[in-house]
Amino acid sequence: MTQPPIPNSLSSETAVWPADLPGPPRLKAAFPAALRRVLDIPEVLGVVWAGSAAREEADEHSDLDFYTLVSGQERWRMSWVVGGVPVEVFCNAAGWHEQYAQRQDASSLAMLLFGRVVVSHPKLLELIEQARAVWEAGRTPEPLTPAERHRLTDEVWEARSMVGQPGYVLESMTALRKLIHALYAVRGWWDCKPKHWTADLERRDPEAARQMRAVLETASDDSQQSALEAFALHVLGSLDALESVTERHSL
Repeated sequence: MTQPPIPNSLSSETAVWPADLPGPPRLKAAFPAALRRVLDIPEVLGVVWAGSAAREEADEHSDLDFYTLVSGQERWRMSWVVGGVPVEVFCNAAGWHEQYAQRQDASSLAMLLFGRVVVSHPKLLELIEQARAVWEAGRTPEPLTPAERHRLTDEVWEARSMVGQPGYVLESMTALRKLIHALYAVRGWWDCKPKHWTADLERRDPEAARQMRAVLETASDDSQQSALEAFALHVLGSLDALESVTERHSL
């Protein structure tokens, strides 16, 4: 659900943590100076306070994120440290926001939709409504191409070849991460952060969640590999080798 806007403007001095919002003291202390620094960016037209803090999910490791609408045609990112708190600022002209919506960029859409507007602007509000329409329509499912299926299968085979070796866990976790992203794409689910995968999969596909936990929680390489292959079968349907060819690209 989209959080209610915080009344503010580019000339406002009320750069304070909302009284109704819980949060770690370190974030509350850094917030005013961080927001004022965002407002000092000459091109800024509108600002959304995004990230875990704005969604009331902040912990002692959280940073402050601001997603901004800027004039012109450019996009860029900035990072600061204010009072020991990392601050990230995502600056995007309107055309970039529209591209993110067309590409169904889950991260950008979520920052617009689930953040809090701290500096309103008509175009920013229009972009938020555009993002809401895309989000509510749902992500378009993306079936795996034969080449993509081959690459994922190859990751699982590579992990199998490394069972018992020092680098096995790294390879198996790499394969698992790629398989999870593939599952979300194939099913047409909006991506979320890895820390939310377990809860999100419990809601969407309990069997996939159980299999993922088995990969993460088993003690031995052999058991972990068996669990990884079970999860891969759930995503891919088969671990058999397939013929494939990628698109050709000219120099």
